[in-house]
Amino acid sequence: MLLNDAVKEAVAAERPAFAGRVVAGALTTRPVAQAVLWARMPLLALVSPRVEVLNEATCQVDIPFGWRNRNIFGTMYFAASMMAAEMTTGGLVLFHNAVRPERFSYIVRHISADFVKPARSRVSFECVQGDEVARAFAQASRSGERVNQLLEVVGRRADGVETARVKVEWSIKAC
Repeated sequence: MLLNDAVKEAVAAERPAFAGRVVAGALTTRPVAQAVLWARMPLLALVSPRVEVLNEATCQVDIPFGWRNRNIFGTMYFAASMMAAEMTTGGLVLFHNAVRPERFSYIVRHISADFVKPARSRVSFECVQGDEVARAFAQASRSGERVNQLLEVVGRRADGVETARVKVEWSIKAC
């Protein structure tokens, strides 16, 4: 009987890691990610974002520069940049939600951006605040109250020049 309990505990401990790998695998596999985007968020799918990295600490989303997201000034529409920035933080939120056994509701509460250089090439958006997201989920689970977490995303062109700094505040609550 003890061995059976140990196996159950090991499986229960592995479930969160497995769920996180499933979410990360689905979002980083281009055909799967595009199918989900077309079904659930067609405007975002239209600009063809690509999740390059998604793990417990980091999410990186690349967005190509092309006719679908270029404005009359020859730069990327700010709306396309904002969608990619929100997707970057949303990837971390989805990942950390998947690894938790509880159910949560979450929504973007506030967003602000500072566009510092024009984007005329592929832009890579990165958020490295996975630890803060995990703490917010833990706090929401413990308190039962809504927890707000501000996440910062940095967008860089292919040449490494920073194009945007976006702050996205997520509101997370255990259901």
